[in-house]
Amino acid sequence: MPNPIIRIKRGSGTPVSLQVGEVAFDSTNKSFFIGTAEGVLPIAGEHIFSKKTFVNDAVAAEAALRSSGDSTLTSSLNSEISRAQSAEGVIAANLATEISDRAAAISSESSARSSADTTLDGKITTEKGRIDAILSASQADKDSFAEIVSLVNSVDLTNDNALAAAILSINNAIASEVSSRESGDATLTTALGVTNTAATALAGRVSAAEQDILDEVADRQSAISGVQANVDAEASTRAAAITSVQGSVTSEASTRATADTSLGNRITTLENVSSASRLTALESTSTNHESRISALETVIDGGTY
Repeated sequence: MPNPIIRIKRGSGTPVSLQVGEVAFDSTNKSFFIGTAEGVLPIAGEHIFSKKTFVNDAVAAEAALRSSGDSTLTSSLNSEISRAQSAEGVIAANLATEISDRAAAISSESSARSSADTTLDGKITTEKGRIDAILSASQADKDSFAEIVSLVNSVDLTNDNALAAAILSINNAIASEVSSRESGDATLTTALGVTNTAATALAGRVSAAEQDILDEVADRQSAISGVQANVDAEASTRAAAITSVQGSVTSEASTRATADTSLGNRITTLENVSSASRLTALESTSTNHESRISALETVIDGGTY
């Protein structure tokens, strides 16, 4: 007796629906499907392997994209840090120069004021000597301060006016220098405030950039974990489907083996009866077998979809 040919349901493309445990073959895409309580599930063939290849390619592409993004982000951060450090260096150099210039200006002004004071002291000493000399040389009885002042004015009014003008000039110069120093101090204070504000802003930008890097790394790790979980779930589902199909094939093989054994026993029984009876029974059995085989082939043939 020839072995029966099991022809599963077949067609082109993914079947719309299958009975639970029913197997179908997509002849166009060379893929196998099985019916489940949740619907049609692909279990083997080029369709599955191409899907797995697609997933692997997608994971590799995502990993390459994340690596490129991390590299770009790291490069941008390094550029920003380098720019900030360079800017801080320029600010520090400018601040040091400004402080040095202010100190030099203060030192120069102090030296000029000291020299002017020394000159003024000299002039005052000279004038005092001249007044003393006038008083000593005068033969008049100068018994009051008013008379002394009148005498000095009458004797050396030109020098007195020059002295007063010199004192006024010095006072004006001192007032001007005080005003200049106060203005310079205000300018320096403003520059220091601007520098502190820029440093604070730079620190905030660096902190924000660091947080962006941490957030980006967390997002990339989460995406990779999600893709890996999907791949693992897909592999587990495919393995379960293959196991189910293998069980169905094993069960079918066992059923066929039992049927062959039963048929062999019946043939042995026929061999034990008389020739005529055996021939009649054999013809009857043969006819019956042909009917059963035809019926069996109809049942085994899954048809098309």
